Amino acid sequence: MSKIILESLLVFSLDSENGFYTEFSESVNIVHGRNTSGKSTLIQSIIYSLGINDSKENLKDINEQNVFFRLDCKVLSKGEIYRLVFVRSGDTLVLQKEDEKPNRFDGIDSNNSYEYARYKSFISEILGFDLILQKRSELVSAPLEAAVLPYYISQSVGWVYIRESIGDYRFYRNFKYDYLDYYCGIDNGRDRIRKYNLEEERTALRFEIKQIDDYEYRNEGLKVSKILDDRFKGKAEIFLEEFQNVNSVLLIKEYEHTKLCNKISMLKGRQKVLTQVIANIKNQVPRVDQCPTCDQKLPGDLKEFYNYRQDVNDAQKEKDRIKNDIKANVSKINSVESKIFELNDKLSRDFRVLKKLSEGGITFDSWLDHNANLKIMENLSSKRKIHEEKINEIDREIEDLGGDLDVELLRKRKERYFLSVFKKKAEALGVEVPREGKYQDLYSINSFPYQGVELHKLLIAYNFSFYEMVLQNPEIHSFPFLLDAIFKEDIEIETRNEIFKFLSEEQKNSGQIIFSVAEYKGESTSVDPMFDVNSVKDVYFPSDTKLICIGDSKTKRAFLSNSCVIDAELITDTLNLLEVI
Repeated sequence: MSKIILESLLVFSLDSENGFYTEFSESVNIVHGRNTSGKSTLIQSIIYSLGINDSKENLKDINEQNVFFRLDCKVLSKGEIYRLVFVRSGDTLVLQKEDEKPNRFDGIDSNNSYEYARYKSFISEILGFDLILQKRSELVSAPLEAAVLPYYISQSVGWVYIRESIGDYRFYRNFKYDYLDYYCGIDNGRDRIRKYNLEEERTALRFEIKQIDDYEYRNEGLKVSKILDDRFKGKAEIFLEEFQNVNSVLLIKEYEHTKLCNKISMLKGRQKVLTQVIANIKNQVPRVDQCPTCDQKLPGDLKEFYNYRQDVNDAQKEKDRIKNDIKANVSKINSVESKIFELNDKLSRDFRVLKKLSEGGITFDSWLDHNANLKIMENLSSKRKIHEEKINEIDREIEDLGGDLDVELLRKRKERYFLSVFKKKAEALGVEVPREGKYQDLYSINSFPYQGVELHKLLIAYNFSFYEMVLQNPEIHSFPFLLDAIFKEDIEIETRNEIFKFLSEEQKNSGQIIFSVAEYKGESTSVDPMFDVNSVKDVYFPSDTKLICIGDSKTKRAFLSNSCVIDAELITDTLNLLEVI
């Protein structure tokens, strides 16, 4: 575990030569001053100096004055103690470990830049920070903001929302569980990406099944179709069976009719050819007619005359035979046409009768209309069955991945311990933890059903309870506990004293604490302050408590001051670090 202890902070403007400098106590540090004096700026400057960009917008006014930040720290890691110096100016950060060569990083003002990724990897290794989060379907290293999140309660949202003081984690799946597991020392290692993809597929399948169910539920026509099918199906099926049989015979007859038509056409064509052949033969009588080509008399011996008569007789016989064939086929086609007419008439009569049939107002027409819906229902049912089988298969595969049961048992143990600590701290602040599980179980808590002072005190108890759990994890890095604006504006004196007393007890068993309080002493001694910080220190906190005043508790926007005494050698050394190559 790497434990970070802050030693000093320097912020200096090269343009105005105004600056801020303070050293920190290793125990308690109380930052005080009037509202808007710059107390939050001090805490945000610490975070910004570490190379974290979350507070960059809040420091815009200061950064426009050409400032640099220097944060000196002491690190305790594996029995070793060494110093770290962070120097930042805009998008440049220089990090020096002891007397080693400084490491320079340029272009870190964007979390998506290559240089920032290089710095993030470097500082994460020093801290031992290796939280892994899931972003869509891949595992990625957590942003640096998550390394500070357990140790920082912001004034803007920290006293209202949990885990939102620094960073944006909306795009990380199950961030709360991975974050809590990491800082509670629970190893939730498993094939998370495979499981994620399976769960995504299962969710998509369940959505499709829901769409199918919703469609069937909303579509009354499908329900009516099912009723019509059940009540009319018998008669309709009998007719359709008869229709199929008759239609089969009809198709055969229609095919036969087509063949006969083709045959008659062929015979008539041959008949026409024979008629022309006979006519030509008769115009070529031997020894009587002339050759159509050379105008000579055709030969007329006995043999030629015999052949001529034979051709005439054969052609005439063929023509007579064709005539008889045409007659026979015409008779057949008439018979087939009669049968076709009869079959069509039967189908038409039977269909008209069936159309007039009804069963409780249900007609064959309406049954046919609704059969399309029945086909849709059949397809939907088949699709639902396939999806359900796939979901069962996915469930078995997810179960085979394992790991969840053991993790859940470990989480329950941590939750029991956390609740015992949480109740004690809440009791010390005079507030009761809500009885519902979602406000007591660590992995369920997102907010509390309180407001005003009660909510404020309960959040103090919650944050210190979780902070205690984190400090007990020897594998986790630790930062000073940064509490911005420990009081709400409407907290009365008695409650402030309760909170001071609570903080005094907590600091005995915790690490370095830095918290800010609003204090306004007015323009004259006749105006009583809300409380006297020096008296608070003497009554509640150890002698080494550091009081850090911003603007003498009177001036607004007093973080950078021209009266701040800063060692010239420190400024020179810092500038030399910024110029390192």
